[in-house]
This record gives sequence, C-alpha cells and structure tokens, in this order.
Amino acid sequence: MMEKRKVIMLTLNEPLVPTEKDVLMARESRRQIGSMKFGKRDSIGMQIEGQEVSIPVSAFRLLVEAISGMADGKTVAMMPVDEEISPQEAAELLNVSRPYASKLFDEGAFPSRKVGTHRRAYTRDVLAYKQREKDARLKVLDELAAEGQRLDMGY
Repeated sequence: MMEKRKVIMLTLNEPLVPTEKDVLMARESRRQIGSMKFGKRDSIGMQIEGQEVSIPVSAFRLLVEAISGMADGKTVAMMPVDEEISPQEAAELLNVSRPYASKLFDEGAFPSRKVGTHRRAYTRDVLAYKQREKDARLKVLDELAAEGQRLDMGY
C-alpha cells in the first residue's frame, strides 16, 4: 500500500511577517545558499545549534523558497493542500475578490462541495485552477509575441 503524502505550499494562513532584521538575515542566507550546488543528492546536512541534521533536498528547496520570500519582505506561511478551504480562503490564494471566488465555486471552475450552506474546495484543486489560468495567459502572450514578430512590429 502506498503511503499518503502531504503536500505543503506557501500561502496566507498563519503568516510570518518578516521584521527588518529578518529581511536582512534572509537576504544574506539567500546570497550564501544561491552559490551552493546540490546535484542529485537525496538529503542536505545542516548544523543547527551544533548538531548535524539531515533533511530531504525537497524540504530544503521549500525552505529556500520561504527564505527568498522573506528576503523580498514578503509574508510567508505554509499549509497542507489536502485541506478544504472556503471561498474567502480561495480568494486569498487566487488574489481575487470573495464574490469572484464564490462565482468560480458556483461555475465549477474547480471541484467543490457544499457542507450545509458552506462551500468547500480542496486547496490543491484551487491551485491547479490557478496554474491552468496562468498557463493559458502565458500561451496567449506567446501567441501575441509571435504575431508581433510575424508582422515585424518591432517588439
């Protein structure tokens, strides 16, 4: 039987708002980490308070993303994508209004269900919708750029 894996993501639940000191430290960490090469290793050795700790490279990449966000002064948080979220939480993930997110629930833009009078969708489904929309936008931009080149519009 295959083990169920939890997937986590950076989002707005329980945010970590970096202080100026955090931002400066994160920038230095990002600078130091940016020059490192990890190859095809499974784990990374880290020293925490004098003790050697081995963590999976995939978890380290997540840590690097969080540090990079902090270095840019962004708020950072993590949550499992297996959780169900409300239209308000979906709106925050999609960076849209709550009424628009509710409309997406109603139109079936992603799978959702009603729990009593409340609507719920899995975070992973909302994120998949967000990625599909991003891919569609990029495809259209590529087509416009190609058309501009074909017409020699100077772009």
